[in-house]
Amino acid sequence: MMIFEKLRYLRGDAVCRPIFVIGTGRSGTHWLGHCLGNHPEIRITSEARPMFGWSTTMALNPESERRLLGRLIRVYRWQLLLASPRHYLDKNHPNIWIADKLKEAFTDALFIGIERDPYATVASMMRHKGVSSWHRRWREFPLPNRFLGISWEIAERYDDIPFPSQCAMRWLAHHDRMNALKHRLSDSLKVISYEAFARHTEETIGDLQQFLGLSKPLSLPEVKIESLHKWRYQLSGDEIKQIQNVVGFSPDAAHEPSGSRPRRHE
Repeated sequence: MMIFEKLRYLRGDAVCRPIFVIGTGRSGTHWLGHCLGNHPEIRITSEARPMFGWSTTMALNPESERRLLGRLIRVYRWQLLLASPRHYLDKNHPNIWIADKLKEAFTDALFIGIERDPYATVASMMRHKGVSSWHRRWREFPLPNRFLGISWEIAERYDDIPFPSQCAMRWLAHHDRMNALKHRLSDSLKVISYEAFARHTEETIGDLQQFLGLSKPLSLPEVKIESLHKWRYQLSGDEIKQIQNVVGFSPDAAHEPSGSRPRRHE
């Protein structure tokens, strides 16, 4: 039966499809990928090599797409073959920057984006050595830097920008990219809120099951509600102001409808 399903995949008529989890670092992509990857109809890779390294390189340097994108697509085709008859899910958040090109290569692909409150995201970024190191190394990468949200103009004063503001710029760049993908990917992309996932877990899980077309229900994940408020004890008043100056709305307005939020500072 397994061999038959793999032959169906090679003929192009298999029912398995690729699923990509995208977002920014410290936004909950790992949690989401773990929840989905436990399902019997899904095979998962999570920040696996070489895919994660190639995707990160392309996020930091779009010119490298000419060298790496084709390789990445070929590896994903092989991963799909290995997964058949299950769906194949890759938790590789830098793919947010090439999601539209992955959709061109895999027309039946589905994308799940997750976004988290910027204050909570930045607080987590600041305490994660691997994530925060990108900001110290920013000069190693071409400008403009879409991954970190550094324009040519900002680069002239980037070293003088407070670290919480730098992290907020990264959050904002990914937020803007996610909004752009909502139009480009349309019904192939479902974006969920980290906070809604934690507070309304069963409802969110049901929506994801329907979006992915899974025949069996997803398991309910462990939820730590206290993680929603941890940032309030981690960020100082000055750091909160520095983040607000970038994202353009206060912590209390973070969960209001987007139309009611003030515009961010440019």
